[in-house]
Amino acid sequence: MNIKIIQATKENTADIFLIEQSCFSTPWTEQSISDSVESDSNYFNIAYADGEPAGYMSMMLAAGEGDIMRVAVMPEYRRLGIGRALLEECFSSNDPDVVFLDVRENNIPAIRLYESMGFESVGLRKNYYSNPTENAVIMTYNLKDKV
Repeated sequence: MNIKIIQATKENTADIFLIEQSCFSTPWTEQSISDSVESDSNYFNIAYADGEPAGYMSMMLAAGEGDIMRVAVMPEYRRLGIGRALLEECFSSNDPDVVFLDVRENNIPAIRLYESMGFESVGLRKNYYSNPTENAVIMTYNLKDKV
């Protein structure tokens, strides 16, 4: 399988929307994705597996801090290292000092991925997610400490 990761542009909006619909119970709209991709404060990258949309991630950037908004990998491409590759590419392209994210408390595979990359749990947001209602684990990763 040939995996290619590129920085997303407006032309990738439909592919990101397809991934979004497959991975989230409350997906972003195609218009909100398009607007976000074009924003200077956001970074999106997308992974293609043999030319097919396989995953994407988005991060909001401000003053050396990154807030990961989404990491999504299509079900048929999970556990192949695509999520890790998306995050690594994002960090190397943007060089944030510290990164934050929220993850569903029961999303153990994602939490394990983030922990394996150096993220640490720093708190809990009660009933943060809906559809279904679930707590969010707040995680952070200080990249400057890792250098």
